[in-house]
Amino acid sequence: MVCFYLFSIDKVGEIYIGKSKEAIYSIKKDFLKDTVNNLISEIDTKRIRRSLYEEALVNRTFAAIHLKTDLSDKEFADFFTGFFMDNPDYESITAVLWDEAEKKPVYDPHNISGTTWEDTVFKNSETFTSYQISRKGTYRFLIGVTKEHTETLVKEEISNSVKGITFAGNSHIWINEILNYGGGKNYAIGRVYQDMPENEGKYFSTDISDVTGSFPYLTELQGINRNGELFLTYRINDFEKGKESERLAYSKLYKDYDWVITMGISLDDLDPYLEQIDGESGDMVSRLTFLLVLLLVLILFIGLSSVSMIENLYHWKTKHLMESELNVDSLTGAGTRRSGEKDLQEAFNKYKKLGEGPGIMMCDLDHFKDINDKHGHSAGDLVLEEFVNVTKDFLRSSDKIIRWGGDEFIMILYGMKEKAVVDFCDKYLAKIADLKVGDANGELTINVSVGISFFRDTDKDYSEAVKRADEALYQSKEKGRNQACIIK
Repeated sequence: MVCFYLFSIDKVGEIYIGKSKEAIYSIKKDFLKDTVNNLISEIDTKRIRRSLYEEALVNRTFAAIHLKTDLSDKEFADFFTGFFMDNPDYESITAVLWDEAEKKPVYDPHNISGTTWEDTVFKNSETFTSYQISRKGTYRFLIGVTKEHTETLVKEEISNSVKGITFAGNSHIWINEILNYGGGKNYAIGRVYQDMPENEGKYFSTDISDVTGSFPYLTELQGINRNGELFLTYRINDFEKGKESERLAYSKLYKDYDWVITMGISLDDLDPYLEQIDGESGDMVSRLTFLLVLLLVLILFIGLSSVSMIENLYHWKTKHLMESELNVDSLTGAGTRRSGEKDLQEAFNKYKKLGEGPGIMMCDLDHFKDINDKHGHSAGDLVLEEFVNVTKDFLRSSDKIIRWGGDEFIMILYGMKEKAVVDFCDKYLAKIADLKVGDANGELTINVSVGISFFRDTDKDYSEAVKRADEALYQSKEKGRNQACIIK
């Protein structure tokens, strides 16, 4: 009976260690996947915003040119040419001035004209993010911003954004662009690397192996071709620790750019934790063994159930603690995007069921980048902390504040009525404007731009209301910042 019991206790310890390792591994996988998916959502958002910005730029430029259509044809042609040649503010604009009488372009610095004006428009219309065409006398003109230019700016924004993020646990994001989905030599090129900038512009091949002789690039490409995403473990030489290091990575294809976005995290931190668990299990077995010697029959009856219950409770509390840490932003104390998405989904489900929905408020700190640049990231962190503290004091305890990304936040305002939104926003903007944040360089003041929306009966999910709030936020910034716009 003693041997059987000790053997059972030992097996319980092994199962507990295995379950703990499995839980940590699962949480790490969720963290990697959520982070990569959030980055992909950020890319989509930046592309929409950039397209709207370029469209507004084209419309403003077209309006400025159209004001001069009262000039003579010759004067207008001179004005049009000088406007773009002498104005660096419009160097992103692609412009063509066509003389219909001469059947040839008068101004075409990008050499996009065809044999006729119709051919010119037809050939290039699909290459623009936004464009406008019009005529003045014998002249036809086209102005627009190319998709290539727009996407280049978005990629630069994403690159800078990724390089500005810091993750705990020796984890990093990197992006490779696939040049050949069939693999082989130079099948991909490095685009963005947080920890190894020397890999940017470097070509990779599927025949590159790791320290164990495996081929991680080949495995990754096969998974991307098959499912568009995959988890991958591999080993590298950690020169700082002087040993091999095991890492877990999650990769996902962003097809529009042929980007494989990957985030990797070290698994070496599992060993100390599991050793601690093993030590705790050993101490517990020793105590139970001493009691077993005194009370064999009683321990046999009670011991197994008690140990199993304690182990499961400890395992549950540990997992619950780790999951709680993932749901709270470590800097500001606001909810994380992961927890916010769950809250938004629950609110949307309730709206569909009962017809009662909250206000969705998206908030962005005005000129936050300038604070980081002029006063340092420590000052920027302090501003974010104080901003969240003041917002929490202003909101009701039932409302939610979520750090959606960087200096962008979403508030879920339960019970907010549409007729009360304007007064609520005015008071909130005034409250934030009164905030004084002190650091080593003096006091800082901040303003915010706000966009608010509500769920609609036609919405398929909560993201549609979030997009409207984001559009309203964009309108607030376009109108001069430090104000609120509402799209119901």
